[in-house]
Amino acid sequence: MKAGSVDLYEILGVERAASAEEIKRAYRKLARQYHPDVSSEADAAERFKEISLAYEVLSDPQRRQQYDSYGTTSQNMGGNGAGYGGAAGFSSINDIFEMFFGGAASPFSGFGGFSGAGRPRNYQPGQDIQQGVRLNLADSLTGKAVEVDLERREACETCHGSGEAPGSQPIRCSTCGGQGMVQQVRETLLGRMATASACPSCGGQGYKVDDPCVACSGRGNQTRRLKLTVNVPAGIDDGQILRVTGEGHCGKGGAPSGDLLLGVRVEPDPRFQREGADLLHVLPVSYPDLALGSTREVPTLEGSQELRIPAGTGSHHIFTLRGHGLPRLRGGGRGSLHVRVELEVPRKLEREERELLEQLRELKGDSSHASKGGLASKIFGAKRRPAKKKD
Repeated sequence: MKAGSVDLYEILGVERAASAEEIKRAYRKLARQYHPDVSSEADAAERFKEISLAYEVLSDPQRRQQYDSYGTTSQNMGGNGAGYGGAAGFSSINDIFEMFFGGAASPFSGFGGFSGAGRPRNYQPGQDIQQGVRLNLADSLTGKAVEVDLERREACETCHGSGEAPGSQPIRCSTCGGQGMVQQVRETLLGRMATASACPSCGGQGYKVDDPCVACSGRGNQTRRLKLTVNVPAGIDDGQILRVTGEGHCGKGGAPSGDLLLGVRVEPDPRFQREGADLLHVLPVSYPDLALGSTREVPTLEGSQELRIPAGTGSHHIFTLRGHGLPRLRGGGRGSLHVRVELEVPRKLEREERELLEQLRELKGDSSHASKGGLASKIFGAKRRPAKKKD
């Protein structure tokens, strides 16, 4: 956006005398160029918002006339504002939005619901619903269909969301003349200033419902409880948000419904530690099994798996079982199960176990704990006597 006042005609690149068809062609060309889904330019989203707002105003004959009366003139066209009501101009796109939409939520939020001219004044996308769901780690392996209890606002079946009794017609608001907003023009040191706000009589709707729908008391929606089945994909992680499009509260004025946002809680499994798609299992192993080697059964999410521990394996060594982890959420196969063996030290020893360990310690050459004169001293001395040479 250029510095200075904002000119909607300049945003679309058309003259002030441009026809409705010329305005439409200019908008379509710029929208294709700056749509955030196709444009790689850094300011594409902001430019698309400005282009959409300019078209929203200039494609509506009443809004265009109002803008020509109170809006700005382009510096490049040689205007000074006097020919358009003497307005001082808008300093930003938000000022124009306040003027024509009464400070309501922007209809361009997310750039997903823009419909051009003719959009109802009460157009308002539905709100999202936030809900939680709990799974166990095995559910994350295979995915799961979960049933969610919801309480949401849905369009009234009797009036189809209009809030009016069947057969009745809304009445144009006498306060704003159906504009949905009221204007105030006042003289200031900078010239005449025009401000607009939502009509207090109709709440910005532009009309009043004289005969409201009995089923929904004129609200246009009813709150209902329901059960919704949602398929949670395999590989989902704790704390991730699953978005279910269109399953939130209903919108107004033909606007789309909000979304259902499911916060996923994956309960921890005491057998494993999770890191993305990989799992870690800690396997306690005795000293003889580490020294001599052994075969052990280790748990997986699909049963047990045999693990061979070679002789001489050290404590904290990690074995990797590929493909025994969790699925990667965005594809690419499954992660691995890592098994870390740790030396298991018994807290209590039987007498026979203690004697054997003392003998082993002396065999390894630790004489500081050897008993003098005893069996251990004879068998496990600090230094083993060299064998006599044969004659």
